[in-house]
Amino acid sequence: MENIFYSLGGMYLNYRSSELLEKAKYYCNELSKHHILSKYWYELALVLKGSTARGNSDQYSDIDLVFFCDKNILDRIVKDYYDEGLISREDGIFLPLPEWIGHYNLESYDNLIGYFKEKNYPEIWEYTNVIILHDELNRFSGIIEEYIDYVFQDVIADIKDKYLNLQLTLDWLRHPLKRGDELSVILHCSNIIRLICQLSYLIDEKTYPHDKWLFYYLKETEFGSRKENKIKELGKNIINNNIPLQVDKELDEYSQYVLADGIITDLKNQIQLKYGNQPWLDEWYSFV
Repeated sequence: MENIFYSLGGMYLNYRSSELLEKAKYYCNELSKHHILSKYWYELALVLKGSTARGNSDQYSDIDLVFFCDKNILDRIVKDYYDEGLISREDGIFLPLPEWIGHYNLESYDNLIGYFKEKNYPEIWEYTNVIILHDELNRFSGIIEEYIDYVFQDVIADIKDKYLNLQLTLDWLRHPLKRGDELSVILHCSNIIRLICQLSYLIDEKTYPHDKWLFYYLKETEFGSRKENKIKELGKNIINNNIPLQVDKELDEYSQYVLADGIITDLKNQIQLKYGNQPWLDEWYSFV
């Protein structure tokens, strides 16, 4: 069967991504002839993920390939690799492609299903933005289609958890600011920015990426498109190396707190606009 090249995200590929995609196709064909993998090829699915699949590769990008198969097949492949000295570990495979242009590893279909059942948003985001290079039995694409609607069932519960965590972290920020504990301020503000970004995706019923890409794609959310600059301003104001953090000031004298509080208030209004007046929006302290 001829290889199928299918982008779940349907994104435009820049020149670098197109170049790497052609190399990924080549290595897909080469791997299909591998003396071990070829024995199981019909039962394998192979996807290209990462920036190459999403179409925004740059000079730092490589080819990131992942095989999926049933757990028993995975165990047999790992054993075959181990017995032939191709790997030194028995808990999985991670092998570089020639000249370190990229790498490939194996996962089970159970792991893929688990990402959806556990609502592991970053991994779901990762595997719903791939290019399928080989999936003769349609196992990978079938799992995506079967479980994608499950992800946002009761999304308001996930929004609530993130929001309460966000308000709690803002509340905890007060003391490090007043103590002049700069490192703790950095940690709390960084977590606040992460939670704001994650909530921006969830409000739109979108999965969100790992931290590496969390802010990069934020502009694709409604809240992020409007508040991107404010969030960036908060990041830049976490610590000013030229001005030591003053101790025991009023909260409205700390730009970090004022900026974070303003963004969170806007975020609360966005949640309220879309999901109605939730009791935990104003009285969050009663729910933590």
